This record gives sequence, structure tokens and C-alpha cells, in this order.
Amino acid sequence: MRERLAMIMHVADHHPEDRTSPVPAIIHMVLALALALIIFALDVMSPLQGAVAVLYTIVVVIAARRGSRRTVLAVGGISAGLALAGYVISHGGDPLGSAAMRLGVSLVAILVTSLLSASQISAALARRQADARYASIFNAAGFPIWESDWSGAFRLLKGGAEPGPELVRRAGETSYVRNANQQAAKLFGYRGRIDLIGRSIARHYTDGASDAQARVFGKLLAGENPVEVETQFVNTAGETLDVLLRISLLPDTHGWDRVLLTALDVTERNNAQQRLAESHAELTHMARVMTLGQIAASIAHEVNQPLSAVINYAKSGRRWLQREAPDALEVRDCLEQIAHNGERAAEVIAGIRDLTRKTTPVRTPVDINHVFAETTALLVRELRAAGVGLRGDLARDLPSVIADRVQIQQVLMNLILNAGHAMTDTPPDDRVVLVAAHPRGERLELTVSDRGAGLQGKDPETLFRPFFTTKAQGMGMGLTICRSIIEQHGGTLTAVANPGGGLTMQFSLPLSQDTERAVA
Repeated sequence: MRERLAMIMHVADHHPEDRTSPVPAIIHMVLALALALIIFALDVMSPLQGAVAVLYTIVVVIAARRGSRRTVLAVGGISAGLALAGYVISHGGDPLGSAAMRLGVSLVAILVTSLLSASQISAALARRQADARYASIFNAAGFPIWESDWSGAFRLLKGGAEPGPELVRRAGETSYVRNANQQAAKLFGYRGRIDLIGRSIARHYTDGASDAQARVFGKLLAGENPVEVETQFVNTAGETLDVLLRISLLPDTHGWDRVLLTALDVTERNNAQQRLAESHAELTHMARVMTLGQIAASIAHEVNQPLSAVINYAKSGRRWLQREAPDALEVRDCLEQIAHNGERAAEVIAGIRDLTRKTTPVRTPVDINHVFAETTALLVRELRAAGVGLRGDLARDLPSVIADRVQIQQVLMNLILNAGHAMTDTPPDDRVVLVAAHPRGERLELTVSDRGAGLQGKDPETLFRPFFTTKAQGMGMGLTICRSIIEQHGGTLTAVANPGGGLTMQFSLPLSQDTERAVA
């Protein structure tokens, strides 16, 4: 029944001339002419002293039912001429009086009726033309578009209650499609748009779509128009579609009875973004492994130190136990040192494993001081071999940031190594890399500065172009990956030339919520 009703409404909306009388136009004109002659006869032969000529307005109204604007004005002119002729025949020799007054009233009524009727015909024609253009655009659009009746939802939600899941479900079920183009039918998996008209698209909702519908209802009730939201639908084949919806209330809507929805299928775009993110993760992982390969000697040294200490303390403990009167305190001290250095070696190995493991980034509160200490332990031997010093300007009580610890360590490690490599031709006493971190509002700003050759007149953005490198063995992807990581954290990585020579790389990270509350 609802589908049949929707079809009738659709025809009525887009064919307004069908709502007029089915009587052909020629019959209307014959009736109008006959009525005009009858009124003329009454006006001439009737002994009544009333303004009979006013009845010509009925003739104008009848002509306006099916006639054009020009026809109505012509009928109005003819009616006025008949009224004048009737006056001349009946009262031509009489002095001016009440009859002339009645004639004036009749002529004014005929004139006003003719002009109003002509104006209404022009307005109706403009509406029909606008509806035709609307229908043409509606059906010719290359993207899904449909018009729905949400009046039932409006009646359920207008009380001001928060649209909960159950209320949203009921509201969605009361809504139905009034009109749709072929692209909309194709989106939901129907063969033709007629199959979609009169139906509720609630059957195509996913759990995410229901949540999006609740947000849309809330925004519309708050007066926002139009509303945009990204959601998901399920088509008739059971496939999940990612859709960007734009919901607009049409100007002539009453209680959401005319809601226009346009959709953009972004499933392929989202899939492409997912594949791009996976490729980026692979590239980031490869860059981390290559960086670790560059500092393999430092890693071996860091692991070798605690392992050598473990061996030495184990031998010492064995010697103490071989004495006739073993010193339990010395043995205990050896065992404690063995445990301490074993833990240290395990920490180094765990840190290396984290850097080499390909895992999904997880953002948690991160202590930058701890990340800097771990990075320094891994890089200190290589920097020392290159004659580069590393100095940190980080307060002990730095606030924690929300970030992925492994990715931020990768960025910091890459920037420090680049700074060290940039000072190959710098005098040995000036080869210092400075790492600084300072809070700036709701963010923590970090900088890595060197005293190398600097930009040498180049555009700073050149450094971040893929495959651009100044190293003989470089890939030119390190800084590109670092910038991408920082942008994913809501910041940006920039290069600034130092006044005294060299380069400063700077970026910022958001503070954790607990830190923001403490600062506030």
C-alpha cells in the first residue's frame, strides 16, 4: 500500500498538470463563452438593478482553468467589452448614476480577476518548468540521489528526546523513498529506480549506519542543514559499501516530508587508502631495519657489554664458592650483578626487537626522556666513531605525549644520524648534535640541530622529496617517512637553517590528556 501511495505522490509531484480537471481545453472555452452570453443576456434583459456584470469574473476563472495567460487576458477584455455593451444597451440614454457605479465595480472586478489569474498561470508555468528542470537534473545525475519522506521520523523525534538506538530504528522504518534516480537503485543493488521508490532503506543499514543516522537526526533537530556523514550500507548482494552522504532539507519541506539525499560511493577510495597505509607500514618497517643495520656495531657493543659482565661476575662467583670458607656476601653481590646485567641485555634486545617487529602502530602516553635515553644508547658508539658528540636539552619532568613509541624512536634515530652525517666536513670540535624538547601549549616541541653544511641555498622542502639524498649510499626515503609519521601524529616535520650554519629539524607531538589536565 505504501509503495502504491509513493508512486501516486511521485506522479503528482512531477506532473502537476495532471491534477487539473480532465475536461479538454476546448470544452472549457465553450463553457466560458456560453456563460458569458448568458450573463450578457441577464445584464441586458433582467429587471434586476444589481451588478450582474460582476458575474463575468466567473468566466475569467473558468478560462484560467485550462487557458494560457494570453487567453485569460483576452477573455477578461471580452468580458469587459460585453459589460460595457450591456450598459450602453440598457442605460445608454440615462444620466450617470447607480448603474454607472455598478459598471465601474464590475470592470474593476473583471480586471483584478484577469490579472490575478494571469499571474497564477505564470507562476504555475514557472513551477512546472522548475519541476521539469529538477526532474531532469535528478534523473541525469551521475551519482546516487534520492528524495525521502522523513515526516514519520520527525513526529517521533520532535519531542526533543535524545535519539537512542531503538528510537532511531523506529524512525528509520517509518521513512521511505519518494523518488530516486537510476544511480541510487544501482547503489543499493536494484534493477530499476521503481524498485527503490516506496521502500525504506533501513533494511540496508549496518550498525555503523544506525549510529550515523542518529547523528544526522541530532544535527537536523539542532537546525543544521545540510548534514554530511560517512557511513556504510549493505546492498542486495550482501556487499558492504562505504558511502559519503549529504542530507538536505528542501525549501518547501514541512516536517521533513521532503529530504534530499546524495551519496558518493567511497568504497574503492577507502580500500585504496587502506592499501596505501599497508604499503606505508611496509616501507616504514624496511626503513627501521635499514637504520638498525647502519648501527649494527653499536647494537653489538650495547649487548656485548652486559653479556661480558655476566660472564665475569659468574666466574668470580664460582671462585668465591670454591674457597674453603665462601664469603656469602661476595657471592650474593656477584649474583645481583649477574641479574642486573642480564636484565640490561634483555632490555636492549627487547628494544631492538620492537624496532624490527612489524606491528600496528599503537599510540599511548610516551616519556620522551626515556625514548631519548634508549636512542642515545643505540647511537652513541657510531656517533663516537664519527667524532660526533650528542647533547640533550630535555627537562627531567617533561610531560608525556600521545604517540607510538617505536615510530617516534625511529624518527629521532633517523634525525640524529642525519645530523651526524651532515657534519663530516665540520671541524671536530664543532661536531655536536643538540636534541631539545620544550612544551608549547598543548604540544611538546622537539628539535634536532647540527653544525653541518646546512641547506646551501636549497629549498628546505627539497629534503623531504622521495628519493632525494645527499648520501652516496642513501635511498632518499628517510626524511619522507619521518614526515609522514609525524603528520599521522597530527604535526609536521620542517627544516630550518641555523643562523650560524647547520640545520635544525623540528616537529611537535600532542600532550597526553592527563598532562593537559595537570597543566590546566
